Amino acid sequence: MQESEAFILEKERIMLAKNSNSYDCVVVGAGLAGLMAARNLQRSGQTVLVIEARDRVGGRMHGEQLPSGQWIDRGGQWVGSTQDRFLALLDEYQIRRFPSPSEGKKVFLYDGNRYEFDGFFQGLPEGEPPGVREADWQDAMTAWERFDALTKIFPPGHPQQTEQNQKLDSQTFAQWIAENTQTAFGHWYFSYMARAVGFLGPAEPSQVSLLHVLWGQNCAPQSEHPEAELLHGGAGQIPGKIVAELDHQVRLGEPVLQINHHAAGVEILTAKGQYAAQYVVVSMPPHLAGRIIYHPPLPPLREQLTQRVPMGCCAKILVSYDRPFWREKGLAGIGLGNCEWIELCADSSDPETGVGVIATFVVGDRYRRWQAMHDADRQAAVLSDLANYFGDRALTPASYDEVDWPSDPWAGGGYAAFMPPGVWTSFGEALAAPVGRIYWAGTEMADRWPGFFEGAVRTGEAAAESIRALLQNSPRQETV
Repeated sequence: MQESEAFILEKERIMLAKNSNSYDCVVVGAGLAGLMAARNLQRSGQTVLVIEARDRVGGRMHGEQLPSGQWIDRGGQWVGSTQDRFLALLDEYQIRRFPSPSEGKKVFLYDGNRYEFDGFFQGLPEGEPPGVREADWQDAMTAWERFDALTKIFPPGHPQQTEQNQKLDSQTFAQWIAENTQTAFGHWYFSYMARAVGFLGPAEPSQVSLLHVLWGQNCAPQSEHPEAELLHGGAGQIPGKIVAELDHQVRLGEPVLQINHHAAGVEILTAKGQYAAQYVVVSMPPHLAGRIIYHPPLPPLREQLTQRVPMGCCAKILVSYDRPFWREKGLAGIGLGNCEWIELCADSSDPETGVGVIATFVVGDRYRRWQAMHDADRQAAVLSDLANYFGDRALTPASYDEVDWPSDPWAGGGYAAFMPPGVWTSFGEALAAPVGRIYWAGTEMADRWPGFFEGAVRTGEAAAESIRALLQNSPRQETV
């Protein structure tokens, strides 16, 4: 005789209740979004467990202290004035901020020529032209006006499957650049943007959807200066402060292998144990979430989505000096240009330590060539470009740290994931939509400030609030 659906659900409920490792919610992933979800649920009186594959917490929010006493952020590090939820978190934990160092001349290197200029120019048409020909600058600014007008068509939220969006999603950003710029400088100007901005991965223009670029510039605009401030002690201190509230309910070094989900709850299987919960928050980039086995399988759109959302191709390099020597030359420590390896570098020195720190990146196609080199050659390549920006003193650092995010199996790249052509309008609806008792969190799921700490905080908070409301409106299942 076939068992009724109600009887099967009751058996599943009893099985979950008997499990001594049973929680209201299990959070998979101890990055910023997952930790925020766990913290907020615990504060509302729910029982929570966080399971993390790495041997540390923080995900892409990770720092370390140099022998000099200076803290460096191996992951993200900046914050802007409109990133409200992240700023509230910093205020709550009394983490002090300081303006990103920017006084002095910026350096622009283009086709072997070096220019020093005032004002602000970091992929945006602000400040004075950085020494290039007037025709080149005007070409970029004319194209920017067209680009900026296109970004204003998007309402709040993720891109929807409209006819206009499908047309934009069918093109690469490279196609738009080719059609809207006439000069080599104009072409580089927008290509650099694809490789520098957080919500773009980074990616080469030929890899990313035009729709994704336009939408991202609308909901995470560079005009709001997301790199305006840095944190005393670095962003990497934040995960530990959150974990301190979680009563040791964090399991490290324990990758999740399978999630069984049904109407009565969820089971989470790892290489070390088995846990039961009413709900689960999977807080990781889409491609990593797709590695977990789900039973029953996730809806086809979600399965297809996770196969199509790659991480950006980026290594971060942090170079320290006994002092910020570039300031003695009247330089701001900010450089950009079409160098062989380094298109962007920025002064990240904490004024309270006196140590000089430059943060820089090797991204996209440059990364692939650079990563294949021997260690000493990679370092020499980076320092050579920094010397072109700031002088030969850059060749003799006190410390040199490479963070090769694509080689990290629990990240797969950085800064974040991006959408290639066709993904948003074909599969985007599955990005943040819960599947039964499975909720998703992570900066990639955000519809405001995706790719930034702010996006991670927002999605962690949203997942916690959704689950809190559901638990509050349903009777608690007591352990039997």
